[in-house]
Amino acid sequence: MNSFVASVCMVALMAAVVQALPQQGGNGQATIVRDDRNVNSDGSYQFVYETSNGIFRQEQGVENGGMEQSGGWSYTSPDGVPVEITFSSNAEGFQPVGALLPVAPPLPYERTQVY
Repeated sequence: MNSFVASVCMVALMAAVVQALPQQGGNGQATIVRDDRNVNSDGSYQFVYETSNGIFRQEQGVENGGMEQSGGWSYTSPDGVPVEITFSSNAEGFQPVGALLPVAPPLPYERTQVY
């Protein structure tokens, strides 16, 4: 369930990012240049899409005692900085990785309890 919620949140976040990016092309609109989707009878799936303004998104998932997903996206920020994010989402939670993501400072103490 947490993976599903994380996936829904991630799709909403990506939709917001896509809307915020400047559009390229003669009429100011990006076009979809690739859109491949596959849903299998066992619940696994894959999708990939790419737009004319350089946005790329891919994801795959499989049911394994809970949904396990991985994927990522890339685009160029309005300042011209390439952005690439990858992620995995499973029983351990949603785990994004990317050079532009903030990193929390180290804890000022050592954790002694395990949850």
